[in-house]
Amino acid sequence: MKRSWCVVLLVLAVLLPQGCVPLTFSREAPIDFDVYRHVSVQVTLHGLASYYDDQSATVYLAAELQQDSGFDTVSIGDAASADVLLNVSVTVTELLDTSGDSPDYEYPADASFRALDPSGTEIDSGYVSDSSESPGEALEDVLDEVTLHYLRPYRL
Repeated sequence: MKRSWCVVLLVLAVLLPQGCVPLTFSREAPIDFDVYRHVSVQVTLHGLASYYDDQSATVYLAAELQQDSGFDTVSIGDAASADVLLNVSVTVTELLDTSGDSPDYEYPADASFRALDPSGTEIDSGYVSDSSESPGEALEDVLDEVTLHYLRPYRL
């Protein structure tokens, strides 16, 4: 009996490594970052997000894009020299759940974005959403989702 288990283990040890396939994780760029190197960002807030400042939200997104995106340069209000104009519209709403012992608030946030070249031609667009337990955090979370859309391409 012991010998048959040893044979089974030996066969498994020989066959299992051959059955493994190497995995590659990659992310393609949504736009050509070699062509579109400089982005100018503008964020417009609606709903509960309008309690926050458009300029502060724009600065937040620009900082995130500068750190993590494939753009070489990210600016605010420098549309004349930019290769891409990124317009983001964010709406934050409030949902109240009274089904439990105490009321729970959730703040869904939705962002639609359009990337335009200097002639006004759309080169990319999208929609992202997120939610949080505070409107400010929901706003930042959905702007982080926009940043994730423009991550540098990679292959691992």
